[in-house]
Amino acid sequence: MGPSNSGARTGVRERAVSLAHRMLSGAGEAQVVAYRVPGQPVLDSVAHGLTRSGELVLAATVDPQEMDPAVLVTGEPVEVRMDVTKVAPEPDVRIVAASAHLLARLEWLDPLDAELLVGTGEIPELVAAVAGAPNGRLAVLEAERVVLHDGSGVTPVEHRELVVHHGTVGAAPGDACREVESSGLDAAMDVDRVDLAGLCDAAENGWIPAHLLTRKPSTGGCAHTVERDFIVDVDLTGITVLRHGARVTSVYFVPFERGRTSPEGLTASVSTLLGAGVAA
Repeated sequence: MGPSNSGARTGVRERAVSLAHRMLSGAGEAQVVAYRVPGQPVLDSVAHGLTRSGELVLAATVDPQEMDPAVLVTGEPVEVRMDVTKVAPEPDVRIVAASAHLLARLEWLDPLDAELLVGTGEIPELVAAVAGAPNGRLAVLEAERVVLHDGSGVTPVEHRELVVHHGTVGAAPGDACREVESSGLDAAMDVDRVDLAGLCDAAENGWIPAHLLTRKPSTGGCAHTVERDFIVDVDLTGITVLRHGARVTSVYFVPFERGRTSPEGLTASVSTLLGAGVAA
């Protein structure tokens, strides 16, 4: 087998930062735990995202009678742990693509400040909608870093690195995140499985630049997933794929030939890359 990680144009680090940024921008399902409050109350039906300036915000509909009042005090920071889980866009199997974890100080805004912030158009549409719903609340969070867990292992990403990356996304990161997620779903739904197998073959044999993120014995899982290939994630930097063999399961990151693409050019980049796998 050829070296599958040689010559890859986009590194694993760039991919990890891009993925962490997307997850904080709203990709994935978030849960918030007030871990210093007795009983560790949980908010598990929340919308989250980044403002245009890169501030992490969260909205939730909360019944004050069902939540510890210590978690809901306006203007008083609460120490929380936020966990975001992202699943692969594959329609018929659940694969956890990544999880992101951060310790943060959460502060609920008073209704007037929340209304003013929503009115600026700074926050993502879904977050604004939840904040404006009955019993809706809006909070800002401050965190120094996020820890990403995915096929490449554990990657700490400092907040300042995310802010720098945020500045490269454009004026509407929430819109960009939705475009990327939509393109990923379309790719998983429409991909020719022969093309996907060709891409995995090319990555496995070192015929195209790719990073081997992980390889381990195939244990557990369902019988219908064996000897199949899956799209784990589609990012502006490339595609992450999983090959579930009878004996070994491998995860590869295959970067786009021309490096990082734009949300508008993502679909074309995905099609080109899948075609390159077949051509190889």
